[in-house]
Amino acid sequence: SLMLQYIVWTAGLMLAIAVGCNAQDVFSEELLTAWVSPQHLLVHFRFDQGTTASRLHTSFPHAIQQLASTLRLHAVELSLTSGRWRYTTWGRPLVAVTPVGAVLDASLRAGLKPQALIAHWAALVNALSGLSCASFSLLHDPTSISGGGISLRQLLAPTTGNRSAEGPVAGGQRLRAMLPHEPLCTENLTPWLRLLPCRDQAGLASLLRHRPTVFGAEYVSLGLMLERHATPKGRRGVRLVQTVTLVIRTALKRAQQQQQAHPSAPGADLETVLGARVEHFCPPAMRSEVLVAEPDSPEGLFATWRTRSGGVCCESEDESQNGSCPLGDYAAAATTGTLDAHNTPGPVREPSRLLLPVMIPAGSPGFAVEAVSQALPALRRYDTLELLEVGDRALGLQLPYPHPQPSTQPHIAGVHEMRANGDDRLAGPDLQADRYVTGANLLHGAVVLRIQRSRELRARLEASQCTGWRGSGGAEGGGTCGSSLVCINQLFPWYVRPWMHTLTVLYDGQEVPLRPHLVAQQVRPAVQRSSPGVVDLCLRVPPAVAEVQLRVAFSKAFLTVFEYPPDAHRGFDVPAAVVSYLDPLYAPAVQWRVTSPGDVSGAEVVSSPLLSGLSAGPVKQVYTVGLLVPLAAPDFSMPYNVICLSSTVLAVYFGALLNLLTRRGCAAGHAAPERSKVSLGGKALQALLMLVLFSALALYLDAELRQHAMELLAKLGFPLEFKLK
Repeated sequence: SLMLQYIVWTAGLMLAIAVGCNAQDVFSEELLTAWVSPQHLLVHFRFDQGTTASRLHTSFPHAIQQLASTLRLHAVELSLTSGRWRYTTWGRPLVAVTPVGAVLDASLRAGLKPQALIAHWAALVNALSGLSCASFSLLHDPTSISGGGISLRQLLAPTTGNRSAEGPVAGGQRLRAMLPHEPLCTENLTPWLRLLPCRDQAGLASLLRHRPTVFGAEYVSLGLMLERHATPKGRRGVRLVQTVTLVIRTALKRAQQQQQAHPSAPGADLETVLGARVEHFCPPAMRSEVLVAEPDSPEGLFATWRTRSGGVCCESEDESQNGSCPLGDYAAAATTGTLDAHNTPGPVREPSRLLLPVMIPAGSPGFAVEAVSQALPALRRYDTLELLEVGDRALGLQLPYPHPQPSTQPHIAGVHEMRANGDDRLAGPDLQADRYVTGANLLHGAVVLRIQRSRELRARLEASQCTGWRGSGGAEGGGTCGSSLVCINQLFPWYVRPWMHTLTVLYDGQEVPLRPHLVAQQVRPAVQRSSPGVVDLCLRVPPAVAEVQLRVAFSKAFLTVFEYPPDAHRGFDVPAAVVSYLDPLYAPAVQWRVTSPGDVSGAEVVSSPLLSGLSAGPVKQVYTVGLLVPLAAPDFSMPYNVICLSSTVLAVYFGALLNLLTRRGCAAGHAAPERSKVSLGGKALQALLMLVLFSALALYLDAELRQHAMELLAKLGFPLEFKLK
C-alpha cells in the first residue's frame, strides 16, 4: 500500500507539473469611461484572454479552444448591437462602434473548396449561435453572405497601389454577413459572461450585474473577437477579446450644479451610475485597470506644452511659431499644449497615473519633436486592486463631472483654429453620413447617401497638402491624395436591385461626372435567392467640398408568400452603409506617457491593449442608420383561405379513412362468409386508395417532403428520369 501511495503521489505531482507547464493562460481586463455629452456617459469594457495550451486550461474557455482548433479560422469578429451611435450629439467615438443588429466577419484559411467553405461557415454559425444564445439561422442563408470589398488602407499603401478587391487576411477567404434587425437581450449577455474566468461575480464584469442599467442604455454593443496567432517563441496560440460598450443617460444636473458651486465636492460614483458594485477582484487577471477620460474644457484643456527641439525648450506657442521650436510635418495636424489640471476638478481619490497621448512625428535629424495628440484625450489611470484594498470591497471611484457644454470628439479638436476665426464653439464630428429612400410606389425607388464634412476637417485637409499618405503614382499631379479619398461600401439584398447606370454624384449640390473622380470600384451583382449585391466605390473628394451625395435608382422584386417575415407590412431592412475616410489627426507614433500636473517630462511609457486600440489605424469608419424598404405585400387572406381549404380536405380524408377502418360490417348471422370476404377486400382496397390519395396530396403541398421522398427513392435504386415540381 505504501508503494501504491507513492506511485499515486508521484503521478499527481507529474500531472500538476504538466498542467502548470501546458496551461499558459493569460487574462486582463480594462474599463474606459468618458463623457460624450453632459448627460451621457460612455463605458467601455475590454476583456482580453489568450492561451497557448492545447487541452488543459486554467481560465481560458474550452469551448473557444475547441472551436478554434476544429475549424480552419484566422479571425472571427461577432457583434450584437442595439441602438445607434449619435454622431451629431456624441461626436466621434473613442472606441469602435458597430451598426444595429448582428455582424459576423470571418477569415478562413486558403485552400478550402466551395463546399468545404460553406460547411465551415455553417459550423461556425451554429457554434456562435450556441455560445451567444442567439438565433443566427438567417446567417446560414447565402443571401446574407458577402465577402471581399475595397480597402482604403490598401489604396493608400505606398507600394503598388493595388486597386483590386480586398483579399482575405493572410491569404485566406473572407466571409461577412449582417442581420440588420437582430434583437439583443439579457439572454445574449448571460452566455457571453460565461466565457470570462469569473463571469460577473468578480472583477470589472461585476459592474454588468444590474441588467436594467445595461439594457436601458441608449447604445449597447456586445463584441467577440477570436483569432489565432503565433507567440514570439513560435508557439501557436488562441486569443479571445470580449468588449461591451454602453452609453448611459444619467441625471446629474442638480449634483452638477452643487459641484460647480462647491468645486471641492465629490463627483459621480461609477458604481452608482451602473447600479452595481465590484466587491472582489478576479484572481486570474494579470491587469485590472480603470481609465477615466478628462472632460472637455473650452477654457483650454491644452494650453501650453513644452516642446523640446535641439535642447531649446518652448514654453508657449509664440516661440514655436517664430521658428525656434519647429513642429515638423504635423504642425497643421496638431497644436501644442499642456494639461491644465486645475480647469477640471479631479476625483476624490488621486489616480495612480495620469496618461497623456504624446505624438512623436519624424522630425529632421538632430532634434526631437513632441506634441500632445488632439485626437485622444488625457486619461486618469486607476488600479482596481488598490481601489478595492482602500475602499473595503468597493471601488468608490468618483468620476469628474462633464462640462456644461456638449462634448465633441476628438477632444478639443479644432478649438484653437475656431477661436482664431472668432468662434468659441467646440468642433463637431469630422464626418457624418445618413441615408434615406425616395419614391412613392412599391415597384421603383431610389437610395440617397449623404456625406457631410465639418469645416474643421476641410481646413485640416487643405492645410495638410497630402502629407504622409499618397496612393499609386506618387509623383506630383499623378498620385491620389489619401486624405481626399472617401470609400463607400453598401450591401443590397437580392430583392433590392440597384441600377448602377443611374448613379449620380453631387458635390455641394452640383452634379459632377463620376469617371474623373472615381479612384476604385467593385460592383458585384446579386444573384436571385443566392447572394446579395455589393457596391464598393472610392471617390476623390476635393478638400473644399462640404457635402457629397450619391443617388441610385433601384427596383423591387416580388417575393413568394413564404419569404415574407411575420410582420410583412413593416418592410425589409437593408444593412447599414460603411463610409471610410482618413483621419487627419492620426499620428503614426503615439505613446501614452505618465505625467502629473507638476511634471511634464513623461519619462515612463505605458501600453495596454485598450490604449493601443484607441489610436490604432489612420482609417476611420462611419456607419449609417438602418434603411427600411417597403415591398409589395400580397393579399394574405388568400393563403389563409388556401390553408383552411387544405386543412378541411385533409380532415375529410382522415375522417373517411378512420371511419372506413373502424366501421364494422353486417351481423354474422345475416351474411354469408363469401360476402364477408368480399367486404374485407373492398375495405382494404378503399384504405389503400385513401392512403395513396393522402400521400399524393401531402407530396403536392409540402416541397420539403417531396424532396426527401425523391432522395429516398434515389437511394433505393429507382431510376428517376423526372422530378416532381
